[in-house]
Amino acid sequence: MRSIKDDLSKQLLEQKNSHSLHPTQDLKAFQKIAQNFANLENGIAVLSDLYNNKSYIYSGKITDELGIFKKDQVQEIESIWEDELFGKLNSDDVLQKYLLELHFFQFIKTVSIEERKDFCITSKLRMNDETSGKSLVHKMFYFSNQYEDVELALCLYNFDFSLALQYEGAIMNTANGNIVEENITSNTSFLSAREKEILKMLQKGKQSKEIASLLFISINTVSRHRQNILEKMKVNNTAEACTLAAKLKWI
Repeated sequence: MRSIKDDLSKQLLEQKNSHSLHPTQDLKAFQKIAQNFANLENGIAVLSDLYNNKSYIYSGKITDELGIFKKDQVQEIESIWEDELFGKLNSDDVLQKYLLELHFFQFIKTVSIEERKDFCITSKLRMNDETSGKSLVHKMFYFSNQYEDVELALCLYNFDFSLALQYEGAIMNTANGNIVEENITSNTSFLSAREKEILKMLQKGKQSKEIASLLFISINTVSRHRQNILEKMKVNNTAEACTLAAKLKWI
């Protein structure tokens, strides 16, 4: 299956237009914000430079508890992904986090540059079996330049005061508290009822001609629904769509 993470990486790292050859954000100012969060919250702040495919990781005391990022309090890595931390998290929650981030990236492009800083993702992420009994609160902000490219991403992690029983996430407006989109697992409109119906039939091995007959629709309509499913779920074929949808309990 094509990785949702790979698809998100492609969109984040290949967005530069011909006018934006050099970063314009004040990197040092955002590094200071990240450092202050780690110090104040005892959390982890990851500032990702999407122009250069690298991240700066600032570690508070939480890393002692998790046993990660032990090399230095401040680290620079050649990646926009904090995989050492993701290895401590529930893998299904990480997958849903990627999906929500993909939606956030698509959404932020519809918002004016001036307003973009008001929006973020907020998530509750369960720890994996080795560190069960705890969960993390995650927030992520995208910062855009004058050319509308998302230039920097800031991820903030600290312990949740309550144990999350399942993944929870949303895109929210921090200025007014409004929720733009709930986590995808509870977003029943992500796939339409018809798309879910067709996906269930495909999961059972039915062919397009048989599905068309059972639903009293044309084969062309079935094909259109199948294509819409692939585009929404960012997968290559319906077998991958069925596997991912079952994993996320959409079908």
